[in-house]
Amino acid sequence: MDHKLIYYIVLAATVAAAFWKGARSEKWGAVTALAGSVASTVTAFNANWSGLIVQLLLVDLMVLASFWWLALNSRRFWPYWVTGWQLVAVLVHLQRALFADILPEPYALMTMYLAYPTLLLILYASMQHGPQDRSSPC
Repeated sequence: MDHKLIYYIVLAATVAAAFWKGARSEKWGAVTALAGSVASTVTAFNANWSGLIVQLLLVDLMVLASFWWLALNSRRFWPYWVTGWQLVAVLVHLQRALFADILPEPYALMTMYLAYPTLLLILYASMQHGPQDRSSPC
């Protein structure tokens, strides 16, 4: 099975769970992940991974800003974790910009696989909410 298909299945499950059982924080995180994933897929469709992909870096910076805003405005703890993982994703781009000897495959894999912990944490946080938690603020 294609890794993009697996990723989008996990993404769809995360978004569905966030809107089914999650609070505002989980919904915001799921929409951020969805928007970032779609923008990244479009941006990196025919990308040349042998150099820095500036457009992908910009997408990751916008996703980082969204998760950071969520972490600062949420009463939940998980947004700090996803903000940290997204910061690592941004640092992967900066490392690629600084060191030309990084191979294209590890660069592509790191930008892709760092999203899984974020999705799984949003999914987990969404499933932890009960009906009484859905109306709570971020």
